[in-house]
Amino acid sequence: MRNLLCLAALCFLLLVRPAALLEAREYPKPAAMVNPLYQVTSDSTILMPSGYYEFGHWRYDFLGSDYDLFEARTSGAATVLQYDARVAAGVFFRSVLGSGPGPDDWNPPTRIDWRMDAVQFEYGGHLAYRVPVGDLLFEYSRSSFHPFRDDAVEGYTVNTSDYVRLGYMPAMLEHGATTFEGYIKSGYVDLFDFWDAIYDKPRAYWKTTLAASAERVLTDGIRLNATGAAETGKVSAFGHLEPALLLLRSGGADLDLYSELGLRFTGGFGQLDLFLHFSRIGDTEELAEKEVEARLLGVALRLATHPGGQRD
Repeated sequence: MRNLLCLAALCFLLLVRPAALLEAREYPKPAAMVNPLYQVTSDSTILMPSGYYEFGHWRYDFLGSDYDLFEARTSGAATVLQYDARVAAGVFFRSVLGSGPGPDDWNPPTRIDWRMDAVQFEYGGHLAYRVPVGDLLFEYSRSSFHPFRDDAVEGYTVNTSDYVRLGYMPAMLEHGATTFEGYIKSGYVDLFDFWDAIYDKPRAYWKTTLAASAERVLTDGIRLNATGAAETGKVSAFGHLEPALLLLRSGGADLDLYSELGLRFTGGFGQLDLFLHFSRIGDTEELAEKEVEARLLGVALRLATHPGGQRD
């Protein structure tokens, strides 16, 4: 529990720092979506050895913005090919449906006080190579933000980015009932010319992301009623911290941040996460001629297939 308290304290110290001007938001990804070797073991098949899927609901009831009220996120990843649990290739995809409170003069067609504003897609492919001290990672991916109403008075705009990054994920660490895992990835951010896109390039040209998670088992295998009854699974406390350092095209460097703290209920097939989350984005780049700072705090629910096998 001491490790989780330290993680929470670090989150708080970062939250109280002044906001910075950043590149458009990129949503955090678990290790199973970043590393195609994450679920691969020596017993895995060569073709389609593993996959991962999650969906969830993120709310910003405690601290929102003029454009952020809640989100529905759906994500999936698959390891398409692996050999000898040493090298693997995979793909991933994510869609995020964003909803905002609507402008003050909005006349909704029903009694709801929110509206669906836009959808963001993130997708790409990645490679991993296992070395004695961890996994080396390579990624090419894209993100694109698509507003539903191009003629809205707010001036929503499409923004899209290409990412070419290298990364590293060390082996998971265990200390008693607590496990630690994380990864780092760093690389180039651009809007490549061969797309012939009419949109502006992203604010940042380089991004380095550090993701660190800790999970501590609180109850391992609760049994209902009597001895020999069905096991319900384990309950854990977990924390996740994901700062990102960005180098801006206009000059200078800034820091983005995402964090989670909550409870995880794990069964034989998957897991349910209930948690508090905080995000800070200095400029979401969602509006054409206006910088939009977002400090977002709320609760979330996430359902996911179990991450599965770990490194041998």
